[in-house]
Amino acid sequence: MKLCSVLLLVVLVAVPAWSQFPPDNWEFPDRRIENNEDLQALQCRHTCKDVKALKRRMREMESRVLALEDAAQAPPTGLLKMLQLEGRIRELEQLLLKSNKPSTVQEIVKPRKDQGTDTHVFASCAELKDNGYTKSGTYTIDPDDLDYGVEPFQVFCDMTSDNDTGITLVGHNSEERMLVNGFETAGSYSKDISYYGASMEQIAALIKASKSCRQFLKYECFSSGIHGRILDLDVTYASWESRQGEKMDYWAGASPGSGKCACGETGTCAKANPRCNCDVNDKRWRADEGYLTDKATLPVSRLNFGDTGHEWEQGYYTLGKLECTGY
Repeated sequence: MKLCSVLLLVVLVAVPAWSQFPPDNWEFPDRRIENNEDLQALQCRHTCKDVKALKRRMREMESRVLALEDAAQAPPTGLLKMLQLEGRIRELEQLLLKSNKPSTVQEIVKPRKDQGTDTHVFASCAELKDNGYTKSGTYTIDPDDLDYGVEPFQVFCDMTSDNDTGITLVGHNSEERMLVNGFETAGSYSKDISYYGASMEQIAALIKASKSCRQFLKYECFSSGIHGRILDLDVTYASWESRQGEKMDYWAGASPGSGKCACGETGTCAKANPRCNCDVNDKRWRADEGYLTDKATLPVSRLNFGDTGHEWEQGYYTLGKLECTGY
């Protein structure tokens, strides 16, 4: 009983005293604690360094995350190279398209020998080559002299295909292989041909001044005829028109006025057809092609097609540049 009383007394004395711990004048080994701010500063000795290190580490991690995000958004090296190649391909395609048209840059050419003056240019690429111009390119020519007739104009001179002469080339707006379908009536598909850098009058002057001229024409057909019959009447589905606008009755490779294709004149058409391969008009790909050479009617000014109205009928045509040689 006495022991219990003693313990109770100790507790009653110790608890109030402990509640005042630490006393205001408590001394640590290195300094006196004056107030709560001093206590917090002392405690920071053990924690602030760790907090600062942690913050520094967090900033480093944030920088790395930002760097990784930038790297993720940037295209990989292989993709960059591919994009650069695609850009270069587009540039080359544009250059190729421009090369098919006359350049705006004129070649400086010598005067004609028979004129003896710097105001005259050569009549054709053939004359240019005879005077020492052997590099293919765009030149200005004047087929009928500067003093009268048409104005000088630009053409492309092919100086390498024929060792003996230069070839004058005049391009146009429909040199690609073109599809025809969905046009049943004869001539219901029509394409006007426009020539680059020269009017029809200038081209006519070139043809007149040249020894020979020609133009390639081809029609590839699938169940589509050049000629046909409706109610026992002859129908011309495909035709070309002269520079005067006259519809011609024969196809490339045949003689003017023959009403045939090349195979019709040689007797070699498919299935012994008397006029053209395409006139067989079966479900097979066939073709009629050749050169138009009549200087009185060249070049082609329009192309007309038909007999492609059904879903199984179609055709492709190809019209080459006008080519002239000699003088």
